[in-house]
Amino acid sequence: MNRLATTALLLSLAASSALGQAIPDRPEKLTYSPIAFEVPQAKEAKALLKNEVPAYLVSDPEGIPLVKITVWWRGGASQEPEGKAGLAGLFGSQLAVGGTRTRDAAVMEDRLEALAATLSSSCGPTSGSLFLQVQEKDLAEGLDLLMQALTQPAFEKDRLDLAKRSARQALERRNDAVTSIAQLQMPYLLFGEGFFATERTTAASLDSITREDLAAFHAGLLHPANLAVAVSGKFDRKAMVDLLNRTIGAIKAGPAARPSPKVPAPGFARTPGLYVIDKDAPQAMLQWAFPGLRRTDPDWYPAMVMNHVLGGGGFAARLMKKIRSDEGLTYGVRTTLGEGAYWRGDLTGGLQTKNTTVAYALRLALAEMQRLKDEPLSPAELASIKDGLVESFPARWGNRQAIANAFAEEQITGWPEDWWVDYRERVRAVTAAEVRKMAKKLLAPEKMIALAVGRASEIEAGDPDHPGALKDAAPLPLSRVPLRDPLTLKPAP
Repeated sequence: MNRLATTALLLSLAASSALGQAIPDRPEKLTYSPIAFEVPQAKEAKALLKNEVPAYLVSDPEGIPLVKITVWWRGGASQEPEGKAGLAGLFGSQLAVGGTRTRDAAVMEDRLEALAATLSSSCGPTSGSLFLQVQEKDLAEGLDLLMQALTQPAFEKDRLDLAKRSARQALERRNDAVTSIAQLQMPYLLFGEGFFATERTTAASLDSITREDLAAFHAGLLHPANLAVAVSGKFDRKAMVDLLNRTIGAIKAGPAARPSPKVPAPGFARTPGLYVIDKDAPQAMLQWAFPGLRRTDPDWYPAMVMNHVLGGGGFAARLMKKIRSDEGLTYGVRTTLGEGAYWRGDLTGGLQTKNTTVAYALRLALAEMQRLKDEPLSPAELASIKDGLVESFPARWGNRQAIANAFAEEQITGWPEDWWVDYRERVRAVTAAEVRKMAKKLLAPEKMIALAVGRASEIEAGDPDHPGALKDAAPLPLSRVPLRDPLTLKPAP
């Protein structure tokens, strides 16, 4: 018996022994007790620092002597000045590595290495973070280094220039793959021009960014009202709160600092349609999107369950079964329901397939959407999907760092601290009728935007083995979208 088979047998025996049952003749006949799991409580982890910055502390008294601290801030690309697209990304890359006013970058790196500590940072569309990992015995010094980076960044010119060169090289590769082209173009179709989600970095905007721009951006974010802290690892809670109060809790709002404004919601003045970008590639990328919901919408849970039935549930999802397993058109297909932190999210999906089978794959996807609207879910399928969501829920809280960061991120986005407490009960309460209602509400072909990137003539013509041109796949106008120049983002003539 090989090692893999032996391991499988031992696991099976262990499971059967633990459950007090005979070994079944089929794996699907195994039964398990419900997972005992209590949802972590944000209010139990929360400590309010003296400047009212919330800190979420999740300790592991029996763990290894390691502490992880993440300072989160509200604000990112959504707060970039006009003409400075790419500033937030550069800021995020340089905050931890660009040196400080008291220690240059090389000295900082040497000291972090001596402590076997890690300091890193990033900044996205609406938030960013600065992360420290340090041994428990070096916590005070490690936190001091974090505070220097957080409050006194120097943004050294040589480091900034290097980051800008690297960023420019990334811009030059934008059109190398059909996936990256689709990711770049889709926001323009969804949000139009002029919204921060489509204010992408260009060579000109990148070249215009200076150290002074980074400093001004930093001043606008460093405000107690913008911050939240996540702490995990082995530490004494009281001592940690005292240490945080002496450091992060001492941050004050200076004359240039201000809370970041809420991100304005886009107008969603989108034009539904079938769009094609011509790119010489052996396989095409197909993406589609429907207007979705905000997570605070009363219909969020039925919509989430519906999405998992359609394409969000992995191999149990209908699109995966139909388009991959039955038809063999793609390696994988998935749909996602955007959480809509500051504006309505989208219900999106996508797959890669041969250029000639794009139209057929889209027709199959739309047919499954229509079936979801026309036919009630069977009790077995609904139960399977809901069981999957409920049973996978504990993985969201897989370790103490994930728990602390989840609480801090919820704080940053303004969602209730107790949002996840009744998650499983609300999932279990979703009915087949509600799922069908959400399918009818959200999966409206006339509201769909679909984008295919690949050999345009082959995509539009379709597959001779499955007759049907792309223009006939949905009741929407078909048009070509020019490939954008990777450095200027201007559509090619």
